[in-house]
Amino acid sequence: MNQYTTINSSSVVLVSGGGRGVTAQCVIKLAEQYRCKFILLGRSSIGDSEPEWAKNCFDESELKKRIMQDLIAQGEKPTPVKVQKRFKSISKRRDITNTISTIKQVGGEAEYLSVDVTNSADLTAKLAPVIQRFGAITGIIHGAGNLADKLIEKKSEQDFETVYNTKIEGLESLLSCVKPSQLDFIVLFSSFVAFYGNPGQSDYALANEILNKYAYVLKRKYPNCRVLSIGWGPWDGGMVTPELKKFFAQQDMELISVDVGAKMLIDELNSPDQETPQILVMSRPIMGSPKQLSPEKQTFRIQRKLTLAENPFVCDHVIASHPVLPAMCGISWLANTCEQLYPGYKFFSCDNYKVLKGIVFDNTLANYYTLDLKEINKSQGEIEFEAVVSSESTRKIPHYHYKTQIKLVQAIPQATTYESFNSIQDPALLSLSPYQNGTLFHKPRFQGVKRILNISPEGLTVQCSLQSLDVKQQGKFPVQAFNAYTADILFQALLVWVRYFDDLGSLPLQFSKLEQFSLIPFNQDFYISLEINSRSENRVVANATAHDAQGNIYLKIDQMQVTSSSRLNHLFLENTCSDLVCS
Repeated sequence: MNQYTTINSSSVVLVSGGGRGVTAQCVIKLAEQYRCKFILLGRSSIGDSEPEWAKNCFDESELKKRIMQDLIAQGEKPTPVKVQKRFKSISKRRDITNTISTIKQVGGEAEYLSVDVTNSADLTAKLAPVIQRFGAITGIIHGAGNLADKLIEKKSEQDFETVYNTKIEGLESLLSCVKPSQLDFIVLFSSFVAFYGNPGQSDYALANEILNKYAYVLKRKYPNCRVLSIGWGPWDGGMVTPELKKFFAQQDMELISVDVGAKMLIDELNSPDQETPQILVMSRPIMGSPKQLSPEKQTFRIQRKLTLAENPFVCDHVIASHPVLPAMCGISWLANTCEQLYPGYKFFSCDNYKVLKGIVFDNTLANYYTLDLKEINKSQGEIEFEAVVSSESTRKIPHYHYKTQIKLVQAIPQATTYESFNSIQDPALLSLSPYQNGTLFHKPRFQGVKRILNISPEGLTVQCSLQSLDVKQQGKFPVQAFNAYTADILFQALLVWVRYFDDLGSLPLQFSKLEQFSLIPFNQDFYISLEINSRSENRVVANATAHDAQGNIYLKIDQMQVTSSSRLNHLFLENTCSDLVCS
């Protein structure tokens, strides 16, 4: 069994909102996987047996017709409200009994309690006999939720309480009924709405965001318990109506299928990362609508602090025993910031990028770094910034680190196909291992060169694939507008070429233009084709293109330049960081 597994065949899981809907479907998948016990909580009652006239009738229109006939037989007027209420009651009962039946069919055990999850006294009393039969509760899944969608000015206090109480008081009630020290996991079903907001759902967004923060508090209080708040995107079911499905389709957002969502839940329960209390699960981020641009050109100054502890990936990018920020991370920093300033606009290109002074995580690391952005061109559809990253020394003299022009566009142009792709493998190159002989100093998190296919004085071709880094490892340089980790391999390719022909170490210096048509993906093969433009005693200039096997271009860089020196040869071999953070 996975050493990180927090659920197994002996688990007893308390599940709010577990009788029907998305939460019930997740429980069924868990039962199928682990054959454990579940205590399902819900407001609906299943005590009364189904009327004879309703049995074996599953067509909605026919069932409603029979409900109307029964109301008339009882001397009642069959109003649409009455018919719908009875129809919902029958449907809910069927859903719950089907959930219980399915759990048993796949090898689990389940008992359903009709209870208000916010009433801790009633909940405790009803749980007692079940716990006596099933054993102590070892896990909680809080999936209960209500909606009362209205614009905020039309919401009543009752609307707010209906939504808020189920989420927050419900969680407090669940926790009051068990000893947290006996729990292996607590999973809270939150929503992407807590992060993005949604018209008419101010109370729902607030309640779910409090749920997210609650997860951090619980993790701090109970460090041995797996605590996780999942901000689910829209599911293909549950509260997602046909109207909402249409809206999400317009946003080009895929709905989460039950199978995919349940697998993600299982994977998170078994993840080696047991410390992250909050995740967001969506097919893609929601992009804001481009706002009307002001013709006035603006300037921005943004400061950030960098520490080694917060950016663990640099421990795999070490020269002369000191972690160094990769040149491509500078672009990621600038591109992410610019996109956040103008939602709806996307990073497309970077011109005249210069590495003026690299950022080294040693005693030269500044207290903070300043990004100055100046708008130099604006039109409805395109924004261009001049960007400079600097820091102050102890003498108050500025050090300049990166300088470039960043371009955002509303629509990324269609990429052309790279026609000169040479996929022929030179057998003599199969034994080359650039990460083992000092050619490249990069360690596992940056080791994306898998095979050198061919190399000549005119260029080279490499096959690449880089394993994904989790968000915690990416630190202050997350993959959003730009993937600095896969893009770094373009410079690595040129470093390989320089070592092969000149036997020198080399480092990135500048380039004239970078254009990105799509992110270079993690965990997927891609290729880098390098074309040498010029070569001198200590500098080499080349064009580099990252593309797939069909030649579809992800990213291309013109006039990419590195500086080479024999002094770097032994420094590349000193690629282990002495800092305890990297140990």
